[in-house]
Amino acid sequence: MKIVYIYDAIARIGGAERILIDKMNYLAEIYGYEVYFITSAQGNHPFSFPLSDKVKHIDLNARFHLQYQYQYPKRLWVKWKLDRDFKRKLKKQIASIDPEIIIGTTYYKADVISCLPCKAKKIIESHCVKTYTGLNDGVKRNWFIQFIYNYLLRQSYHIIEKRSDAIVSLTYKDSREWHKNETQKFILPNSIKEMPAFGSTCTEKRVISAGRLIYEKGFDRLINAWSKVHEKHPDWKLDIYGEGKEKENLLQLIKLLKLEENIILHPFTKDIFQEYIHSSIYVLPSNYEGFGLVLIEAMSCGLPCVSFDCPYGPAEIIQDKEDGLLVENNNINLLAESINYLIEHTDLRQAYGKKARENARNFLIENVMPQWNDLFNKIG
Repeated sequence: MKIVYIYDAIARIGGAERILIDKMNYLAEIYGYEVYFITSAQGNHPFSFPLSDKVKHIDLNARFHLQYQYQYPKRLWVKWKLDRDFKRKLKKQIASIDPEIIIGTTYYKADVISCLPCKAKKIIESHCVKTYTGLNDGVKRNWFIQFIYNYLLRQSYHIIEKRSDAIVSLTYKDSREWHKNETQKFILPNSIKEMPAFGSTCTEKRVISAGRLIYEKGFDRLINAWSKVHEKHPDWKLDIYGEGKEKENLLQLIKLLKLEENIILHPFTKDIFQEYIHSSIYVLPSNYEGFGLVLIEAMSCGLPCVSFDCPYGPAEIIQDKEDGLLVENNNINLLAESINYLIEHTDLRQAYGKKARENARNFLIENVMPQWNDLFNKIG
């Protein structure tokens, strides 16, 4: 079976990128599928995660970023030409490969993928949660352009729902938002590649969090909560790993709260599992999530997790008061109290961490990928 994945580029360190690479490698190496990876703009950028030699990579050299050097309305004209060129190149490659399955990861060009004129079944992966896609994307638009943008986004959803053969969501709540026949909607979680050989002892006075420093991830909420944690436990530290456009704002907030000695912002690291193992609690303060892969990663290292019960993901991963704690969304005081509770109850913290490690095994790649294989066989 020939399977084609389509994405813009694997050039940054992120959960979606790592999951995509792991899936393609697994399908090619374990199941023996003929896997093709078509990128629009990988260019000369090295892959941020290793891609198997058995996965055939094709880059279309679609330079979409060029549109942003122009002002409206010329930008719209340039965008139209770039989109047309992308579609032409993509159709040519698909005709040459003649695959049985085509997969659009996240919503990147998902409407275009759904309408490709070929025999292949088209699967769209909903990684970003339908409700929140397009929000806070960092692009400043006037009211008219934003109106057009929202209209086109709704049209894209309509095309995906009408033309795709299957929509795969990460959570039950996201799946319910799609207007699609129930037999064409599937719920498949993200996975982790392996379990660390051993987990955290949960004895170090260190709390950890990780993710892009953007509004979605809510690190300002964690920093505000930590100011209350610090009052009771000044000897504990908080380490946050990530990069993003909110970094300066977060640094200013840390300074305002006089927490420079207790909260450190670190750059992304490819060895995040070692950081988990040398921590005692993981906190997810997100405003919303597509899933919450970091929770599974931290749990696999034996960390109890504290998370806002935000849409969507944490409630479908954390077993409240079994392997972690779910907190009413946006309740900063309760988040601080929950962190304090785990800090003050070492035996319970370690028991939650042990259970978290056990539950994380459900998300191992060898347990998740057979579900994808069943899906391919069902619709292929």
